[in-house]
Amino acid sequence: MADGHDARRMDPALRERLAKHLNAFVDDIDGVRSVVLATVDGFALLPAAGTHGNGERLAAMTSAMLALAAAVGRELALGELETLMLEAGEGKVLMLALPCTPAPLLLMTACDTRCVVGKVLWSAKYCGRNIMAELSGSRADPQE
Repeated sequence: MADGHDARRMDPALRERLAKHLNAFVDDIDGVRSVVLATVDGFALLPAAGTHGNGERLAAMTSAMLALAAAVGRELALGELETLMLEAGEGKVLMLALPCTPAPLLLMTACDTRCVVGKVLWSAKYCGRNIMAELSGSRADPQE
């Protein structure tokens, strides 16, 4: 699933299960404008409901931003990149690296000013754990 070609061949049942996790994340956070699950090489796997903007373009920009942030982290010997947060006058963007198997993925969330970044971060990490569990064949949240 590391490139766009494999992403387009994703099993429809798996795609639906992943979309449920993304949609639950969107429903949990007031003010979410965009959510995209992407490959590390910038292909959109799934945009969540309510996504504003072009999912493919957002996926490509997320890939580029996280690659640059990872290079800064390597230069400063900070360890593996996990999260990148951006804050602007009209909202926030949170980007997570998900160390999935067989290939890592990226989760991008854009929120308006109503969002509390701590809640967004916690919920995004929870969503990411559920996505990684689905991809590995286990269940992170047995209540879902």
